[in-house]
Amino acid sequence: MRFSWAAWIIVIYSLIEATVSHAKYLYHGDCVLKTDPAVVSQPLVTACVNAEAKVISAQKSKTPHDKQPPTLYIAKARAGVFLTPYLSAHGSARTLRYEDRDTAATLYRETSRDDVSLQLGNYALSRHRVNAGFGRPKVNIDHNQREDLEYIWSIPNFEMPFVSYATYTYDNQLDLTFQATYGQLQNETLNDRQKLFGAARIMYDIAALEGTRIVVGGSGDGLLRRSANIGLLNVNGKGDETAIEVTRSFNQAPYDPDEFRQLIRLSYISHLQDKSRAKFQYDDIFRHYRIGSMAGIYEFLKYGRVEAHVGYAKNEAAPGQSHWFGLLMLGAKS
Repeated sequence: MRFSWAAWIIVIYSLIEATVSHAKYLYHGDCVLKTDPAVVSQPLVTACVNAEAKVISAQKSKTPHDKQPPTLYIAKARAGVFLTPYLSAHGSARTLRYEDRDTAATLYRETSRDDVSLQLGNYALSRHRVNAGFGRPKVNIDHNQREDLEYIWSIPNFEMPFVSYATYTYDNQLDLTFQATYGQLQNETLNDRQKLFGAARIMYDIAALEGTRIVVGGSGDGLLRRSANIGLLNVNGKGDETAIEVTRSFNQAPYDPDEFRQLIRLSYISHLQDKSRAKFQYDDIFRHYRIGSMAGIYEFLKYGRVEAHVGYAKNEAAPGQSHWFGLLMLGAKS
């Protein structure tokens, strides 16, 4: 792992912090107008930025052909430009590189846009919102505590496809949120009928269980790709977050058992205390893997971050390849 590379990240973030903290029209935060100063700021145009960069190195107790997973270098950025409190543009992008542990050769490199959208409405001020753009629609809780690590096990991807979309959201700002998405898949080999895509998600906050939200969602397209999700998220008074969700999906042959995929995920992350947090996640991927891990997170120098995981991955298809694993991540996040 190149610690000098991560050190440069922290230095750059310190410079960004010094710039942002004195800028009149620029803020850093979640960039959704939910808590950002842009909601109440006087300037006509404001902007919000946040970014993340990290180095991830994993070690398996057993690996095919005695080969350890490559080192992953990844950087992400998100920005929002707010023309008025009710009109904003949002975008995010990432770049990643896989490096061979033995030869330091680059195995794979990719730079891509995650999403670009124009939003009419405001999270804090509007019951009705409309988003139009390009990206992955949200139909579940998306509470993944091992983000970016799927490459280690080549596990099935349960994310939504990239779609050119329009989304309508109704949020009564009390206990109910409804979203409906319609769009087209970004695949030039498909005909117009096959490109059609639709999704919906309902989120309801349970008043009797303070801090608890139930999420139900689903999606489908012209190729009979279908998915359904149900989840429960609880945030207690201290800020600890616990989530459980079940996702099921089918591909082109919905009655073929080999096309059926299911993910059961249980995750937990504690509140920040003395610059440290703890988290746990268990994934049961039907007929593929069962993966459980615990992790500790320590934050330093305001934006610096180190994270260590230890866990066990049981290979359902090939029990002899089941293994313990450890993971170390070093980076910075605003």
